[in-house]
Amino acid sequence: MWKHQYNQSLNQYLVIEPSKVVSIKNTHATKKRRQPIGTKAILCGCLIDGTGRPALNDVTIIVKGNKIAAVGKRNEVKVPEGAETIDATGKTVLPGLIDSHTHFLGMGYSLTHLQLIDARSIGEIKEGLRDYISTRKIGKGKWVQGRQWDDQNLKEGRYPTRHDLDEVSPDNPVALTRICGHMITLNTRALEACGITRTTPNPPGGVIDRDKHGEPTGVLRDARGLVTPHIPPPTHEELRQGIRDAVALAHSLGCTGVTDCSRPDESAPHLSTKPYIDAHRENDLHLRCHVMTWYPREWSGDQWLTLGTLKIGIDGSAGAQTALMFEPYSNNPATCGVYVGDQERNKRVVAEQHAKGGEVAIHAIGDRACSEALDRIEEALEAKPRPDHRYRIEHFEYPIDADIERARKLGVIASMQPNFVGEWAWPGGMYDIRVGPERLARGNPYRRLLDLGFHMPFGSDGMPFHPLYGLWSAVNHPQPGSRITLEEAVRCFTLEGAYVTREEAIKGSIERGKLADIAIFDGDLRGNWFKLGGTEPRAIEQQKAGIKRRRAWMTILDGEVVHKA
Repeated sequence: MWKHQYNQSLNQYLVIEPSKVVSIKNTHATKKRRQPIGTKAILCGCLIDGTGRPALNDVTIIVKGNKIAAVGKRNEVKVPEGAETIDATGKTVLPGLIDSHTHFLGMGYSLTHLQLIDARSIGEIKEGLRDYISTRKIGKGKWVQGRQWDDQNLKEGRYPTRHDLDEVSPDNPVALTRICGHMITLNTRALEACGITRTTPNPPGGVIDRDKHGEPTGVLRDARGLVTPHIPPPTHEELRQGIRDAVALAHSLGCTGVTDCSRPDESAPHLSTKPYIDAHRENDLHLRCHVMTWYPREWSGDQWLTLGTLKIGIDGSAGAQTALMFEPYSNNPATCGVYVGDQERNKRVVAEQHAKGGEVAIHAIGDRACSEALDRIEEALEAKPRPDHRYRIEHFEYPIDADIERARKLGVIASMQPNFVGEWAWPGGMYDIRVGPERLARGNPYRRLLDLGFHMPFGSDGMPFHPLYGLWSAVNHPQPGSRITLEEAVRCFTLEGAYVTREEAIKGSIERGKLADIAIFDGDLRGNWFKLGGTEPRAIEQQKAGIKRRRAWMTILDGEVVHKA
């Protein structure tokens, strides 16, 4: 039986077997990190401490150095003489939020790309692309990349094609990635650069959309492998700067920890880990990060950076119609989705990771994909039982009843993204169109999973990266029977995020002795402004937009203020 324990004195993780203790190799910093000094007293209006317990009013938190020294009612906790006082009266105090499913490095690096999340028509996409090329003076033949277009928001109600992009970008290869990351639109120059023609076969687990004449439309579904080798890769310094930019954004949102699920180019797996390791060694990593890999490895790290979760994929996304379902898509009866990847490789690497004592995360959205993911986990556990595994299924959106029960018995963690339902699960929305009312009604069953005792860390998958919006989406789930309380949602974004990376003893809640990672937001999250104001689509969109504009009032990481509005 394997156990993982955090050793405070060594500031690293230990793997414990029954007969011996083995210190795992750590990525020690070469520069000594400055230790926080001094004392802070936070006078809270409303405290939601991350444990799931009811919110408390008029609480004082004492922070000494980088640890929480005391928590209690204002009349019960004495403020030490000389302490710095932070008056959070009328505000909501939470543990630092943990996004348990991001593509953090890729998000940071791509912040300089064309941003299309606000596009409401293909015309706006074309206008944005034209302006981007012009204002940045991008030379002919240079690649142009954009991200986060969402066909649900486009008035044309369809995907952009190569013909759309050719109108404004005939001289540059262009790749615009859908918000889900599972679909790309290329223009003609990009198709040519990648060698994609009418005779190019669909890659394993991917689809090249074609018109009635058999010509590529420019839309690729889960076929990034045909494109990535032809785009110049980012430099190491660009990736390092991407981490810095992403960290600054995280701080502004009250986020103090992430799990990065980014998939590097298969030929260069170090692209997803080396920038983090180097940043950590140089004390340039100012966020607590867990980084998944696409190859088996043992667990290692300290309170700032951990590695040791293998990620594999079973399917794609509902938006790309590549999430793997038992039954056809409601809007496209010709497909049930796509099995992404290699089934035999998935079996092999899960078994290897299981033997190394690391963790496993499996991307599965559709009901059939969830079933396949459970098969892989069940095979590993039957071959070598491991009671304290923390294997997780990423997304777990449409599990059937039998697989919910199977996951419960196996102790599988449901890693969920509530912003998905906030974006697409409303009546008449993208999910409704893709999967139909029956599957929509049973999708993302947060209330049921919590009632069954599941551990359920929340993340965003970058759609958008905004934990507060995720909290709002969870408590205002479009399916009323799946809604959870604000306190439960906060726990899913804090303590459950620490649990899934085996750090619940040191972070994830505002309790004495834990790391002082704290987020403070203006206003009372229990107020009406944070509750669904109506069911009319325009009113919902206006409320969503208002939540997305909000930033943290203050973010404290390791006892130091890293963001102040």
